[in-house]
Amino acid sequence: MSAQHFLVGRAPEQATICGLLDRATEGGGALVLRGTPGVGKSALLDWAAGTAGDKFRVLRTVGSVTEFGLPYAALHQVMRSILGHRNRLTPKYRRALEVAFGRAPGAPPDLYTVAMAALELLVEAAAERPILLLADDAQWMDLASQQALAFLARRVTADRVVLLATHRDNEPGPLLDAAIPAVELAPLDADSAAVLLDGVAGGLDPKVRSLLLEAACGNPLALLELPRAVGGYYGANTDRLPLTARLENSFLTRIGELDVAGTTVLEVAALSDADDVAEIVAAAELLSESDNPPSLDPAVSAGLIVVDGGSVRFRHPLIRSAILQRLGPDRRRGCHAALARVLVDRPERSVWHRAGAALRPDAALAAELELRAEQAIERGAQAFAVRALERAAQLSVDRADRAARTYRAVVLAYTAGQPEAGERLRRHHRDLVETGHDGLRQEWLNELADGEHGGEQRIHTLLDFAERATVLGDDTLATDFLRAAALRCWNLWPGRPVGRQVIAAGERLAVADLPTRAQLLAYGSPFDSDETIRTLIDRVPPAARDAATAYRLAHAAACAGAFDVSEGLLTAAAERTRSEGHLHTLGRTLSLLAWSAMRRGSWSHAVVAAEESTRLCAETRQPFWEAASLVAHAMVAAFRGDFTTAEDLVAAAEHLNPRRFATIDAVALLARAAIASGQGRYEPAFTSLARLHDPADSAYHPAHALWSLASLAEAAVACGQVAAARSLLERLPAEVRATTSPAGRMNLAVARAVLADGDEPSFADAMAMDLTMWPYERYRLLFTYGMALRRRRRVRESRDHLRSARDGFDSLGAHPLAERARTELRAAGERSDSPATDVWETLSPQEIQIASMVARGLTNRDIAKSLFISHRTVGSHLYRMFPKLGITSRGDLRRIAAEHER
Repeated sequence: MSAQHFLVGRAPEQATICGLLDRATEGGGALVLRGTPGVGKSALLDWAAGTAGDKFRVLRTVGSVTEFGLPYAALHQVMRSILGHRNRLTPKYRRALEVAFGRAPGAPPDLYTVAMAALELLVEAAAERPILLLADDAQWMDLASQQALAFLARRVTADRVVLLATHRDNEPGPLLDAAIPAVELAPLDADSAAVLLDGVAGGLDPKVRSLLLEAACGNPLALLELPRAVGGYYGANTDRLPLTARLENSFLTRIGELDVAGTTVLEVAALSDADDVAEIVAAAELLSESDNPPSLDPAVSAGLIVVDGGSVRFRHPLIRSAILQRLGPDRRRGCHAALARVLVDRPERSVWHRAGAALRPDAALAAELELRAEQAIERGAQAFAVRALERAAQLSVDRADRAARTYRAVVLAYTAGQPEAGERLRRHHRDLVETGHDGLRQEWLNELADGEHGGEQRIHTLLDFAERATVLGDDTLATDFLRAAALRCWNLWPGRPVGRQVIAAGERLAVADLPTRAQLLAYGSPFDSDETIRTLIDRVPPAARDAATAYRLAHAAACAGAFDVSEGLLTAAAERTRSEGHLHTLGRTLSLLAWSAMRRGSWSHAVVAAEESTRLCAETRQPFWEAASLVAHAMVAAFRGDFTTAEDLVAAAEHLNPRRFATIDAVALLARAAIASGQGRYEPAFTSLARLHDPADSAYHPAHALWSLASLAEAAVACGQVAAARSLLERLPAEVRATTSPAGRMNLAVARAVLADGDEPSFADAMAMDLTMWPYERYRLLFTYGMALRRRRRVRESRDHLRSARDGFDSLGAHPLAERARTELRAAGERSDSPATDVWETLSPQEIQIASMVARGLTNRDIAKSLFISHRTVGSHLYRMFPKLGITSRGDLRRIAAEHER
């Protein structure tokens, strides 16, 4: 009897899936079905496939709880039937899929380039017929495939693709991202459970029926399976077994009814990394001790497996789990050895089975696994490389080789976003090392695991490690320690004397790399390093500024307050990173770009960068940078008067900062101060900004304190805290007062003018500065001076300044201050009406980004590649934008976008 026939008690989930299928001709969607084993997740997928019928092309992939999974194995499984459409892709995407799936050699594609290629392939295939993509037991798929499927799930809303995935509870995975819709499957209610049981086992003795209903606890698989082994419920202590164990025992009972040949086929299938019938049968034949060839028919008849053409799959993962648990180590190695012999012409797969069959260390096999790890890295599958290096270390004969391979695996695990694997392997590495070079490497692993704790003493310790690494001739490790020490200075103790000690250590160790020298200066001494950093940046030839180098230089410039330099570098780095498909780095780059653009008054650019960065950093699991982007967005929302949005964004950022990074605490206070000032609550605004100056506060950050002095002064004047603000300025450290930072000098000048109680020379000094790159501060200064003049009854003079401030605030979209300027102008005797609402402001950040790209002449496909969405999604955005803006052509959009570039 089919699972579809017995699908009861799932009306809400069926309705949700039907809704997705019904809308698929216009746009798609994704849904993750979560739940415990046997709760009916796979049955819902089967039902969906049956419901879709011939209207959809159904693609299916299944995770496997085997000892390994080749990179992109599950993605290839689901895509292989539509690979014939790859000729419609651009050469870059076509090549990415061919290299990722091992069909061709080539340059290593980034994981997200592969995922984008898969999205485009799906969209091309869906042009003929909508696609239903089913991913069963996603938690057991190789990590590269899981990440690619999660990428697809976030982006198919405008495409004719419906993605349904199942995922076990209490198992981590990229598909459990909050941005991907999910439903939790609960056990069946009592009535539905009774209907299902009676449908598969009608006429049971009432007592047995009651026992089965009680034992199944509403689990559909238990209701289907346990009646087959009803006699087992009268054995000793069976009622104490967990439900999963009972089900596995039931499956083992049915497996035990097969002959040796039938059992052998199941054992090989359970250990196989593929679903190929021919491979499985061939390996089973090698293990057969009889003249009768192994057959899959008995297992099919017993309801344990399903054979579909040349593929075989277990009816439920618990069947495979039960088989694997009963396999002894000798039998397991024998099955692996047989599969390795069958796959002799597929070395990338056979090596894993040879590793599974290995009884003792094998230097040659370890070296081959290390080679496979290198190839996996080239294919953008770092998670697979971690597993390959770990197994290579286990099979290494030499202790030094074992330590070196484990070290590489740990570093790769941390950099690839696998902290759990990194922590486990770091403990293994610790047990392998003694002293010397390996001991220093272990210290670097400790820093990767915990780069925040330890205080100032930890910075000194890192400098000592750098010295020792230099003596050992490992300049790369020495530089890593130096950069880590400097970054601690910026994130935890900016401006303190220990920063200069880090810089001195870099000079003593003769660090030659220009970006590293710029970083050491910016992180260690941000207040007086601006000019030197600009010189170092100029010395890096444009040809040498790849995305990573441009990012490092830009971060240094931003930390030194040279936002004019950082904005340009970050814009170039973002474009290069887009073309390379490195979403992890792009997320960070856009976060920094959002702050640089926001500081310089380019608010539309800032919001676009912040919104995209937030999505990418959430997707690539970078909570620090996600929080930073949320706050940058919140700042602009507050400046524009959208206080509800700003509050929500700050709250989300604070939720992402459990480790209490001083940098995130500091910028969150900046946003809260901007919200309070915009609402006319100047006392809390001043209090928030004053906290940045208090060394005892968790948000203490002298750099951000310096860059917000203008805002602090204005809040102080408005709430009567002028004396307190002046005291803060007087107590600033000498190096802060003497800063060479452009942002710092501007803030000091504006703050002194605002706090000078209308003193004209102070205002004149501030106005004489070149404030071109600080439009918001320039207009605020004009506004403050205009108000001071009006209050001194110099009304005619005040109007010019107030009018300029009002127009400037309008151009920026700073609505609260624009309205205040209008109020002041009216008080000065000049009528000032509010401007008409600009429909451009009704667009979302991504719509503005798309409009900007249209203005640059990019096609929908070009835009899609840049934003990592499908071209159909781009078209859907444009379809909604045109009526909003009252236009009918791309030419009209180009004109309007050009008018709003600021």
